[in-house]
Amino acid sequence: MKNWLFLSGVALLAACSAPQDDTSGSQEAETASVFDEGNLATSEACFADAPSHALEPGQTLIERGPSGIIRVSHNLDGAPADYEFAIIALAEPQRQVIDAAAADFFRAAGAAHDYSTDEVIYHRSRDGTFCAVVRDEAMGQPLAEAAARVQSEIDANPPTQDD
Repeated sequence: MKNWLFLSGVALLAACSAPQDDTSGSQEAETASVFDEGNLATSEACFADAPSHALEPGQTLIERGPSGIIRVSHNLDGAPADYEFAIIALAEPQRQVIDAAAADFFRAAGAAHDYSTDEVIYHRSRDGTFCAVVRDEAMGQPLAEAAARVQSEIDANPPTQDD
C-alpha cells in the first residue's frame, strides 16, 4: 500500500511538472523575456578611467561606493567631463549639494528603469561600488551641473596642506 501511494505521488508530481504543449504562450514568453545574455544593457564607462569618453552623447554616469568617492561623468552638449570627489574632503555645503543631486538622480533613474531598455543601466563592482548610467539628458543635467558647481568651488578655494 505504501508503495502504491508513493508511486501515485511520483506520477502526480511528474504530470504537474511536465512541460505543456501550448506553444503559442511559450513563444511569447520567450520573446518578452529580458533576462537573456543577448539583451543585457551594459556600459563600458562604469569603473573606467575617464568614463566620459566611453559615454554616448547625452549620457550621465554616477559611481558611489564604500571608498567614500563619488565620480560623476557626462557627455552632455558635446562637452564631456569627469569629476571625482572624496566625500570626507568636501565642505558641508558642497557635500549637501552633491548628495542632494545624487539622491535626485538615483530617484529619477529608479523611476525610469526598465529591464527591457538601456535608458538606465546599473552595475556593481566586487568592492561594492555602484554605477548608474542614464541616457536622458534632462535626468542627468542637474547632477552634471551640481558636480561642476562643486568642482568650481573647490578650484576657487583649493584645500591647503593643513586641511
